[in-house]
Amino acid sequence: MPGRSGRRERPGTVRRPGLGLRALLGAAAALLAGAAVAGEAASSQAPAPAPGASVESAAPVDTGAARRTLAEVDRERAEVRARRRTDEAQCRQRILVNDCVQQARERERKSLQRLREREIAARAVLREETARADNRARAADAAARVERETAAQERRDEARERQRQRADANRDEEAQRAARDARRARDAEAERRRRAQREADLERRRAEASERDAQAAANAERHAERLREVERRNAERDRRVAAQREEALRREASRKARQEATERRQAAKLPSAPD
Repeated sequence: MPGRSGRRERPGTVRRPGLGLRALLGAAAALLAGAAVAGEAASSQAPAPAPGASVESAAPVDTGAARRTLAEVDRERAEVRARRRTDEAQCRQRILVNDCVQQARERERKSLQRLREREIAARAVLREETARADNRARAADAAARVERETAAQERRDEARERQRQRADANRDEEAQRAARDARRARDAEAERRRRAQREADLERRRAEASERDAQAAANAERHAERLREVERRNAERDRRVAAQREEALRREASRKARQEATERRQAAKLPSAPD
């Protein structure tokens, strides 16, 4: 069924009640704003101090007066305590020290009590102003939230409508894209198989080359081992020849030594010649 904008809606589409949400949030904002206004009116209609009441006991009527009152209370509290210390110092110079000190402390207590009442009233005014400010802030936040929710709902509705339009316009393109993807997948599979075959051939050639290298290394090792064996045998033969030569020289030296010893003995046995 066509909507108010003339666009065709899909079956089963449920339109969200954006106007109902806006009305509900607007009502909430109105209630908060009304509460804030009522609080301000009630505070503005606060009863005035009774005739004859002292200026010190009169409650402040605005935040500026409340802050000034708090500053005055702090100053006067310090003065009351300083006065009490002065009175106690003077009391210690009298005969009835305890009674005098008690009276000074009682005057301090009453003065501090009056100052405390003024402080409580001033802080109550500040709390009321804070509450009114909070109410105004909540009302402003509620109104802003209404605007944000309304704008967000409108953006979501527009986004859904654009999505439906894109889906209707891209149905054929999606089918063509699927056909292209299938063709690309077949081509990619064929390319993958060719690449796998090339890699298998390359791996086989690498294995064969590695086997040849291993065989050549084994042959070289055997040749080197034969050379080492030949060198070992030559060295052994040289050691034997040297040992034989050394043994022959030793025997020859021993023979010569025995011969010289024999000749010396024979020479010793011959008689000496006459003079």
